[in-house]
Amino acid sequence: MDQSQLPDLGVSSGAVPAPFAVVLVLVGLFGLAVVAGGVRSLLRSRGRARDAARLRVEGRQTTGVVVDSQAHSRHERRTTFAPVVRFEADGRDVVVVGEQRWNRSFVPGRPAEVLYDPATPDRAHVRAEGGSVLGDGAGGVLLTVCGVASLVLVGVLAALVRSVF
Repeated sequence: MDQSQLPDLGVSSGAVPAPFAVVLVLVGLFGLAVVAGGVRSLLRSRGRARDAARLRVEGRQTTGVVVDSQAHSRHERRTTFAPVVRFEADGRDVVVVGEQRWNRSFVPGRPAEVLYDPATPDRAHVRAEGGSVLGDGAGGVLLTVCGVASLVLVGVLAALVRSVF
């Protein structure tokens, strides 16, 4: 298509028209927010994995029992659940809330693997049946990849818009 056949939008050649620029900026900001959320999730899961690894070496392992589920609501429509687990440490009952999240409540009576610090048994890492299939860091990786993909999309769209105008 010849440049003379395009409508005049009051923009110089190579510049992105304002409506397109606004959309590109919004999609870019969305992409940056998604990348930031993904990186934050990855860092948190890495910290939890490091704590669990330390407890595997320095702590004790036992089997506990899920006694309840603790609901966590971030948004009106999204509620996740964490297992509340009871286990015995040096003859005393300890109840901890695991960091593992799932979209359904955990079933009371189910076993849960517990790694705990003998000096402070309430500092524990819990792995209960029925938790996330993907693992703690997979959501962070997925968010980061989606955010980067949206940033790449912004770059492609900006180049396309520039070539047309």
